[in-house]
Amino acid sequence: MNNILIEPTDVLFFRDAIPMSAGQGKGNGCRLPFPTTLHEAFRASLLRARGDAGLKKKIPGRPKAAARNGNWHAQSHETDLMIASKAFRSLQTIGPFPWHKDNGLLLPVPLDVAFTRDNKSLARLALFRVPVEQWSAGSVSNFHPPCLPLATTPPQKSSQSSGWWTVPQFKRYLDGEADNSAGQFKPIATDALWQPEHRVGIQIDPCNFSAAGGQLFAGSYLRPDKSVYFAAAVHLADPQNDEQKELDSLSWLLFGGEFRLARLRHKTGNGGHLQDFFAQLRQPPQPPAGDGPCLLKWVLVTPALFSNGSLPGWCASTKKDLAGSQPPIGHVCLDLPGRAFLVSWCLGRPLPVSGWDVPENRAKPTLLAVPQGSVYYFLCENRPTAAALADKLNWKPRSDFYGEKGCGYGLVSFDVKMHQTSADVFSIANQLFNCQT
Repeated sequence: MNNILIEPTDVLFFRDAIPMSAGQGKGNGCRLPFPTTLHEAFRASLLRARGDAGLKKKIPGRPKAAARNGNWHAQSHETDLMIASKAFRSLQTIGPFPWHKDNGLLLPVPLDVAFTRDNKSLARLALFRVPVEQWSAGSVSNFHPPCLPLATTPPQKSSQSSGWWTVPQFKRYLDGEADNSAGQFKPIATDALWQPEHRVGIQIDPCNFSAAGGQLFAGSYLRPDKSVYFAAAVHLADPQNDEQKELDSLSWLLFGGEFRLARLRHKTGNGGHLQDFFAQLRQPPQPPAGDGPCLLKWVLVTPALFSNGSLPGWCASTKKDLAGSQPPIGHVCLDLPGRAFLVSWCLGRPLPVSGWDVPENRAKPTLLAVPQGSVYYFLCENRPTAAALADKLNWKPRSDFYGEKGCGYGLVSFDVKMHQTSADVFSIANQLFNCQT
């Protein structure tokens, strides 16, 4: 795994599907790029350094309907998808995350936290069980979790927290600490990391790469602070020939639109390897003592693309067991020693994800992603199940799509409580799992 710091040398531009016509809109280019943007930037830069950039799509690729794992040639050699190159196809990336010279790696503030009125404590949402007749697990289209995340006291708009936390701050949050008397949880505002810069430009005709007469656009660009880099981890799962050597020697990156360049730092100033930015985040926490049911929450630190919108595909299995029964929607279908169920979520506004297919010269389909900072809550049947689920979710790519490109990374915490006016964990487990507690 290559730990890399990306140092912008100019303003950056990350276009999305928002129109950029002059006088009508300026896009959303001043934002943290989507994880797939980083992956494509690295692969495109590696191909360009090799001289393979801009090739026509003539190589047969994995069919769109084929399983993402395994050898699709075993079923059929026919394909409906052509690719330009197989070089660096095992590339895996994590990030990008903001990295500050004084504060190190930064992570998004979770959406389930707010400051109390006196600003001396960090409050978390508590779960409230809704009446049985108000939630349904019959199908993915009408799935409603059996619990709602509620504030223990009515929140003020000024108490809502947003921005970025350092790794020590995030670790204290995961461990359940709440004391903010000395500003321990004060976030770093996004405006302190980068500022939007608006520019007007002329549209380029993609056929002849010349200016299109009378076609203006307005763009919002990202100007990072001089103390801000971007942190990422890059890995080649199955390097071929000299691919690893080419990755190690890559010193620049085409990052974002308009061929904006950034420097890559693989080593420190004295020639040593960079620290592992994510070392403190890899180890999952241990569940609470006792062998009864317990709650677990999973905080996304990178956006995720799920096959059922906000509902992960591994919580909506369509496979039937030997008796012909199908697990209910919301049941976690990962390999666990016991049962676990998705009981609630705290979601942010969906992120529209799109792009431009350069070889095909057309726009890619627009997708909606669950944003970073969103929180998923699970009820585990017993302690071994909670420990196994924590191991499968903590710092593992659990996005249904583009996990190898950094989507769906999250951190686990057992600091979850039921609302004081709600039923307890045992009664909910008894209802969901039909177990005696």
